[in-house]
Amino acid sequence: MAPKPIRLTDPYITLGEHDSVSVPPNVAQDMQCFSNGIHLTGDSDDALATFCDPQGFAYTLSLDLKMSLGTGSLDEAFTALGGPGTVVPFEFAYTADPASVDNPHWTGKVRIPAIPVVDAGINEPTSFTIDMVVIGDISKDTGTGALVMTSNAYHTHEPVAA
Repeated sequence: MAPKPIRLTDPYITLGEHDSVSVPPNVAQDMQCFSNGIHLTGDSDDALATFCDPQGFAYTLSLDLKMSLGTGSLDEAFTALGGPGTVVPFEFAYTADPASVDNPHWTGKVRIPAIPVVDAGINEPTSFTIDMVVIGDISKDTGTGALVMTSNAYHTHEPVAA
């Protein structure tokens, strides 16, 4: 029997990480209820090419989002992550179940972009897509150990601690 195509119905999508030691404590933000599309895609780009990576390969994480305001909103989630320019970890899986061959977990780091205040017409929800270039490497965990997949884009542009 041939494998069935993937149908996302209950994906696991988080930005940020849990860190109770930080002041104030950091909390990973679950993006599932704000999202209606996720795209983790790779592409080669001559503008990113180096002698070590002549293909200039990079991954991009894109989320199709619905804007909301107030307590528990998308606006509050992005504020908690530190706002535009903040580098945060991400994790994506087809379901929240543990990592396995049938449900790999993808992790890496992305820089949070600015989000629109409003992008809608009359009686339309504010919907938009954010594109975040993966910084450094991404990992695919199948429950048997992580397989690192290189994404050389912006390796040297990660903020340096002062």
